[in-house]
Amino acid sequence: MEAAPLRTLLQSLTGPIPGQPAGSPVVVAPALLRMLAQLVPADFVVFNDMAPRRRAQWAGSDFEGDIGGYRSDEDGDPFFDLYWSAPCSHPERSGDWESVMLLSDLCSLREWRRSPMYGLLSADLPYDREMLVPLPGPAGHSRRIRFLRASGSDFDDTDRSLAAFVRPHLLAHLHALDLAARGVVPLTVRQRQLVSLLDGGLTNAQIARVLGISSQTVRTHLQQVYARLGVNSRGEAVALLRPPAATPPLFFDGRQDRATARR
Repeated sequence: MEAAPLRTLLQSLTGPIPGQPAGSPVVVAPALLRMLAQLVPADFVVFNDMAPRRRAQWAGSDFEGDIGGYRSDEDGDPFFDLYWSAPCSHPERSGDWESVMLLSDLCSLREWRRSPMYGLLSADLPYDREMLVPLPGPAGHSRRIRFLRASGSDFDDTDRSLAAFVRPHLLAHLHALDLAARGVVPLTVRQRQLVSLLDGGLTNAQIARVLGISSQTVRTHLQQVYARLGVNSRGEAVALLRPPAATPPLFFDGRQDRATARR
């Protein structure tokens, strides 16, 4: 693989967050999904933000340019009847929101083609191979990037490694979009770097040494960050900008595992 597609993707993910009209759904832009398809060849790349327990979808997008907003299950969508017994619910059921997963990790191709979910989806989007990149989101959100191949060879270790490498950048990008949707003014690259160092527990003096600036400049930057975020302390700034944590595993029907939740 050439380095150019990866470099272009990372520049786009870490660049300034574009302004969003009020009420716009938070999605991975189709242009970014097309870049992902250049990085890992796939017949289709899609972003889903679902609410399985509410039988709804918050938002979605695909690399062909389609963007969808909130849609609830008012017509008895059978997708949610099958969701909790299908491979797509693995992050919720296992609590593993970190690992990049292949469909073949969970079932054979023969088992997949015989499954009720395959029968349901194959009418609109038949596929034999899938690579799922889970992305923890705000409470009640089930986010993922899905790479799909209609047929042919499965995704390999290189594909999985590339997806795992870009996953933290995708997560940070979505978190920045979430903040922008809430009216939080986006931080500059230097300000985001400073908050990242704060999150690492560094003091002002340590941050100054890392960035090659004075402690007074660090304090000035911090005051600007607090003003942008509408907070009063470094702890509040870090808490606001820290990406959401993974949720505990669930039972097949969507109930939270109480024993795990208490840990």
